[in-house]
Amino acid sequence: MKRILFFILAFLLFGAFVPEMIRSHPGYLLLAIGGKRIEMNLWVAIGALVLGLLLLFVVIWLIRSLLRGIEGGVSRIRFGRNRVARRRLTNGLVEFMEGNWARARRQLLKSAPRSDAPLINYLAAARSAFELGYRDEANELLAKAEASGEDTQLAVALSQARMQLIEKHYEQCIASLQRAKQVEPKHPALLQLLKDAYYHLGDWNSLRKLLPELEKHANMSQEQLEQLEREIYQHQLVDAAERAEADKLNQIWRGLGGRWHRNMELRCLFAAQLHRVGDDVEAEKHLRWVINREWLPDMTRLYGCLTEANPSMQLTVAEGWLKEYGDSGELLTCIGRLYLRNELWGKARQCFEKSLQLRSDPTTFAELARLLRALGETEEAAELCREGLIQAVAKLPELPLPAGRTPLLT
Repeated sequence: MKRILFFILAFLLFGAFVPEMIRSHPGYLLLAIGGKRIEMNLWVAIGALVLGLLLLFVVIWLIRSLLRGIEGGVSRIRFGRNRVARRRLTNGLVEFMEGNWARARRQLLKSAPRSDAPLINYLAAARSAFELGYRDEANELLAKAEASGEDTQLAVALSQARMQLIEKHYEQCIASLQRAKQVEPKHPALLQLLKDAYYHLGDWNSLRKLLPELEKHANMSQEQLEQLEREIYQHQLVDAAERAEADKLNQIWRGLGGRWHRNMELRCLFAAQLHRVGDDVEAEKHLRWVINREWLPDMTRLYGCLTEANPSMQLTVAEGWLKEYGDSGELLTCIGRLYLRNELWGKARQCFEKSLQLRSDPTTFAELARLLRALGETEEAAELCREGLIQAVAKLPELPLPAGRTPLLT
């Protein structure tokens, strides 16, 4: 407020001082330009100069304001479109995350020409087109994504590999990932996709070679890695046995770490595959190692099926298990078979009968029936076969039957 009063006072004083100066010092101004002379009052000339300067200032101000207005209009048009593009990109990504593929594709493609990150637009639009079934369009959009800037090869390859994996084109997926692996060999998503492709393809050898990289870079938990490693070894062992490659089977087992040699599940599988390729002597060692440490009925049953190992030694080992673990149907059937291999017919019969008293098992019925038939007791053998057949079949419904009994064969 004081400043305003000061300016008003100064203006009044200046207004009172100027007329007095004009009367005291009238003066005049003479301008000679060429042959022309211009004379005017000094104060009029000063007023004209001041007025001219004011007009020049006003003109400059107007020109600058006009230029700023034009620039602002252009900026509003330009950046307004960019804002629209960003809004469409945001909406398109939201629709993409929600799975609204048609809306996502439309919004992303509209905003792509003015997007600050067209790579995102084209990649998400390609996936949306893929989900809608537009395979050719998806490939075209991936090509546009790759051409949208530098360092786009990895992102495009990963997107393409995911689509190929969904379509179960595993060989093509692996080829795409191998090319991308040359750019970024330790990328976690790339390694995960490569693992999935190998897994679905059943390429256990390649998957085993990938394990060290998965362990270091794939962001997998220890539990997931152990589960995957176990599955790889299981499939490799089974595949070698299916091809009857005994040497390959043993080579795979020797290549495993010590902790896997102590794994009960894997050692049992290895023993079963050894029996499958006919190496019962080696299978007996592994089964004995397992059953000495843990009672496993299935492995005991397999132990009795080994026909190439030492029968007397096996019988001694199995009788030791009988003392340690007690009577069980599986173990008695196993010992009965070993008695047969040692040609102890009576003891074999006793074991089979005792096993059937503990639990009804079609296999034990068949073994006992076969023994009785060889001993000449055909009627008992036939009756056991009948009972074993009934045991092997699922529970029969209650149906009326004739009272009389007619032999099936005459």
